[in-house]
Amino acid sequence: MGSPPHILIAGGGIGGLTAAIALARHGARVSLFERASEFGEIGAGLQLSPNAMAVLYAFGLGDEIKAAAFEPEAGILRDYLTGKPLLTTKMRGAYEARYGHGYYNIHRADLHDILVKAARDSGVALHLDHDAQGYAQRSDFISLQTSQGEYSGDALVGADGIKSAIRAKMLGHSEPRYTGFCAWRGTVATNALPEGTLPKAANNWLGPDKHFVAYYLRGGELVNFVAIHKREAWSDEYWTQDADMTELRAAYQDWDAPVCDILNACKQSYLWGLSDHPALPNWTDGRAALLGDAAHPMLPFMAQGAAMAIEDAWVLASKVLSRDAPMAFRLRAYQAARYQRATMVQDISRNNAKLYHAHDAIGLAKRAVMLKTASLFPAAAHSKFDPVFGVDVTKSHPICQV
Repeated sequence: MGSPPHILIAGGGIGGLTAAIALARHGARVSLFERASEFGEIGAGLQLSPNAMAVLYAFGLGDEIKAAAFEPEAGILRDYLTGKPLLTTKMRGAYEARYGHGYYNIHRADLHDILVKAARDSGVALHLDHDAQGYAQRSDFISLQTSQGEYSGDALVGADGIKSAIRAKMLGHSEPRYTGFCAWRGTVATNALPEGTLPKAANNWLGPDKHFVAYYLRGGELVNFVAIHKREAWSDEYWTQDADMTELRAAYQDWDAPVCDILNACKQSYLWGLSDHPALPNWTDGRAALLGDAAHPMLPFMAQGAAMAIEDAWVLASKVLSRDAPMAFRLRAYQAARYQRATMVQDISRNNAKLYHAHDAIGLAKRAVMLKTASLFPAAAHSKFDPVFGVDVTKSHPICQV
């Protein structure tokens, strides 16, 4: 059988940590390298759909995540001026019945903390303050070059984000392209809002060239918001830039009252430009492979960025630990299993941007017909999510213990 493979992972975000857990819990030796000097995530929410929860439950983390998260009753698309529901989709109970798992909103920092602990408990060697810079390989090993030195292993996973150094080494340097949208993120204590401001749902107000999402976190203690609108230029692809709250409030000043209440109560938010990357011709190079945003950055119009990285992590582990081929072939098998699905979800996300931000007569009329049809035929509306939410990679790609 030989000794367990030693897998190097560049990047300690959600995708990198999930890959580390999947590999280590099934017998691999794993070393993870994170550029930050300590683990931590900027405060904001994210959404864990049933396809992501399938993986997290397979790790035994589902109940812990549910306890830290919030399960919305429904998803509601609303008119930006009146707040009138344009489409309501039942979520609590309905998603678990249809897909086997529920849909949860969780603070990014809470999920990150759970994954870091699970990685440590699984025996992953965590190296902080190690900025990935590139790699070199021979037929029998690969070396990750970091700001603190060089480390060798049997395979390297580049989970280092949209500005991936591993991707640059693999395919040449290329800047992410600004999409023309920017987004504000922030959280507000629920008790800082007028009582009854926000229903216990995932709320999405749709307006011309803008939309505003708000949902609960931490069992209802916090309200998370994401405000996205068109912006001509952007010079910084990182989203940790402090936002000008006066500018943010002015951008949504005429919107439905709950939107204004949330923004008036918010003391600080972060602004970032939404960047994309052309579809890559390849995610692998010998013993190196890309994962998550390094391979296929997702716009947030389907809330699948974290979910796709989590799925990637499980499938990569299933292929790397199969032992039925040389490592380079195993990594190609990972790409083959993920490429079409990730590209499909990228396309759905881009198309949703047009739906959410319709502003001309044709676009508004088309959206009205789509939403009316979905309201009249709720089963059909649910079925449109099946290709995304109805996939369980833990069943289609079982992982062998080594």
